[in-house]
Amino acid sequence: MGARTMLQKFFNGLVFGAGFFVSVGLLGWLLASVLITPPIGSEGKTIYFGPSLSGASGIANKAHTEQPSLHDLPLEKQIERATVIVVTRFEDVADGRRKAVVAEILKHAPGTRFQYAVGDEYPSASYYPKDDVIRGDGAVIFFEGAAADMRYSVSFQGDRVSGLGDIPMKLFREKCNQSRG
Repeated sequence: MGARTMLQKFFNGLVFGAGFFVSVGLLGWLLASVLITPPIGSEGKTIYFGPSLSGASGIANKAHTEQPSLHDLPLEKQIERATVIVVTRFEDVADGRRKAVVAEILKHAPGTRFQYAVGDEYPSASYYPKDDVIRGDGAVIFFEGAAADMRYSVSFQGDRVSGLGDIPMKLFREKCNQSRG
């Protein structure tokens, strides 16, 4: 076999391999886009896969259930459905940032993994202030699930949480305590 024939077979194999690779990649992309796209009509809803939030059984619920977004629920249902609720307070830091420090943990459901304690910074709520944005004194943050994923937060000013119907913080704490008992 001549060098030219061998070189031609090599390039034919190279072209076939590249075409195969592109085809497999395109097929993977199409499958991923179909499988990841939310179902039609699920706008504004959380599709929850995993263990039942209400369950005493702890057995994974393989079928998905649609639930309204946490912020769409009445306050009592938000508190009931959340697995962790924390209050953070903003502290000024030398670099100009406002650090969100966990001041209180109002709810922590048994068996829920939550990696923050009182006094820890919650970096996702920390921010660099802008002149035209007022974020208040701190934030109330709701988490859901066994791994405590952040779902919803509202800032508060003084003794009022305006994003929760301007409820006084004292009354909000009482509602959280009632949900435990």
